Amino acid sequence: MAKPIPAAEYESFQRAYDIFNRTLFDGSLPSVMITLQRHARSYGYFHAGKFVGRGRKAVTHELALNPDHFGRDDRAILSTLLHEMVHIWQEEHGKPPRRAYHDRQWAAKMKEVGLQPSDTGAPGGKETGQRVTHYVITGGPFERQVKQLAAAGFALAVAAGRREG
Repeated sequence: MAKPIPAAEYESFQRAYDIFNRTLFDGSLPSVMITLQRHARSYGYFHAGKFVGRGRKAVTHELALNPDHFGRDDRAILSTLLHEMVHIWQEEHGKPPRRAYHDRQWAAKMKEVGLQPSDTGAPGGKETGQRVTHYVITGGPFERQVKQLAAAGFALAVAAGRREG
């Protein structure tokens, strides 16, 4: 029996997170709560320590993806997942930014994993600032990993989001 779409969506994102964590971050990222959240004008976001366990013993970060943007291809959706994973890396291993959400340390790690930060989403855009997106670096680590995943039959189990209205 096929799994319901929401369960399959979460499982495919968790699998991609685990693979990227292992291959692009040497397994250094913690487990996180992956959620699907509609957040105006955002493909995704990271929220440090969003979930706290009973007795406030354990803290888990939230990595949210916006289903309104799931009409894009897997590479584009997975690049958003990776963008947010770089925020997790910075929270865990770097120095979280004070003012600009996307700072130089974050931008350097983005390039290291194969995403070029750009406030326009195109070459020549500013790499740092409050609202920065990215594009995929041709031949970079992310693109190579996505091609390997596709060759192995990996595909996201997502349906394009639809707003009720």
